[in-house]
Amino acid sequence: MARFLKTRKQSQGSSPGSLIFLGKKKTDKPLIRQVRYDKNTFEEKEIDQIKEVQIKDDVIDWINIDGLHDTKLIEEVGLKFGINTMFLEDILNTDQRPKMEEDENHLFVAMKFVGYNDETQKLFTDQVSFILGHNYLISFQEKKGTYFESVRERLRNGRGRLRNMKCDYLLFALMDNIADKYIDTVEYIGEKIEALDKEIFENPNTDIIKSIYTFKTELNYLRKAIRPVKEITNSMLRSESRLVNKKTESFFKDLDDLITQSTEALEIYYTMNSDQLNILNTLIGNKTNDVMKVLTIFAAIFIPLTFLAGIYGTNFDYLPELHYKYSYFIMWGVMIVVAGIMLLYFRRRKWL
Repeated sequence: MARFLKTRKQSQGSSPGSLIFLGKKKTDKPLIRQVRYDKNTFEEKEIDQIKEVQIKDDVIDWINIDGLHDTKLIEEVGLKFGINTMFLEDILNTDQRPKMEEDENHLFVAMKFVGYNDETQKLFTDQVSFILGHNYLISFQEKKGTYFESVRERLRNGRGRLRNMKCDYLLFALMDNIADKYIDTVEYIGEKIEALDKEIFENPNTDIIKSIYTFKTELNYLRKAIRPVKEITNSMLRSESRLVNKKTESFFKDLDDLITQSTEALEIYYTMNSDQLNILNTLIGNKTNDVMKVLTIFAAIFIPLTFLAGIYGTNFDYLPELHYKYSYFIMWGVMIVVAGIMLLYFRRRKWL
């Protein structure tokens, strides 16, 4: 399966809003967890079936579903909460581009969680979707993970303002958690790219090209996941939905700044990575040119010496110097003087 674009053969020919799972099954059985809280109370439990979920107006409910391959479950969620089938279709598409949409009753957000696989030494993404309703938030993940465990811990302990704010602030907290991971991942890749600088200048060789190309691929993978999120934060700030309170706008502005920081750092490292490849090619080329220069100089020095040796290596009977007692030593002296003059000339021209 292609890494940057997943096949859509299963959905070809289907009508818009058809609930078809597109992606790789990452968990055997979907897990439904519900968190209910307000300023003074907190309740957390696992649920077997979505019909067991009950929503109250005086508290905030967060329903988290791990596992997207069960289309029947996603359909039941849509029917119970009256969710637009187009939103459900995007939830089931694990290659969905990050975006934000809204209708009269819900606000839909799709994002990518970015992680690093130590075994493959590559980045990976998991689709994370949110449905924001009146006093409830539904989150969808491809598999059970600890992505939002820090948010759950803050809710359990009553730390910060989470328990005192509306449901849209919970959405912000979860999106902010994903954005923090973007910063960490860009920093992680950036450190490795910066470390290449020293290696490139100290020992430029073609083996480094493989590392540069690997980092360029990972940066492109990050760009695909992070850059569209800027559109989400802009849409959130422009949204006039009754589900987003004015008090929360300042927090989404901070989130927008965080995404901008991630995107700018990503572009800087992408440019640095391209420059490293150009510098490496230049250094390798210069190194080759230096070798060729030395060889050319040696060849240039030996051309007149070969000429002299060629003259006195001929088979003519009459060579006046041939029978002179010191001819051999004179010839060596001439050759040494010629080589010395040429070396001095090359040095004055700064060819050496």
